[in-house]
Amino acid sequence: MLEFWNLVETYNPDVVIGTESWLNDEINNVELFRGDYITFRRDRCSRGGGVFTCVKNHIVCSELRTDDEFETLAVEIKSSNQTLTWEIIGIYRAPNKDCRVLERLVARTGCNSNSAKRSIIGGDFNLPQVDWNGKADAKNVTQVPINYLVFENGFSQVMEANTGGFYS
Repeated sequence: MLEFWNLVETYNPDVVIGTESWLNDEINNVELFRGDYITFRRDRCSRGGGVFTCVKNHIVCSELRTDDEFETLAVEIKSSNQTLTWEIIGIYRAPNKDCRVLERLVARTGCNSNSAKRSIIGGDFNLPQVDWNGKADAKNVTQVPINYLVFENGFSQVMEANTGGFYS
């Protein structure tokens, strides 16, 4: 955890999304998270997994209803002039779980060009076979919702290097 907070101290982000937190209801936020952040958590009730989002405490934010079936967490942030809303979505998809969560994300993040809502998705889909640039053949059942997310919402993958083991 020290390395994590050293990175936060160095880069001073307004929002932090974490996955595979391994937290549970026996661990209090004050034990792990700094007081200058509001912390939202979606803990897994069994071993592993979990998602959290930390937002600087001077930013107006609230937790949105999340999908009870998948490890997702959505936090709404209003711009300082209240004209734009950001929906920050943290997600963890275990390697052997089905991909229906992608369809739910497509429905949740679908926006039109006139919308005052923008979405940012952060986390781990554990989908090394998909093309996050949306250029792969859409015959792959997993690639179809990825293509929609990329093209319709203008999403892009920020981290393109392997960050972990086999499933990264």
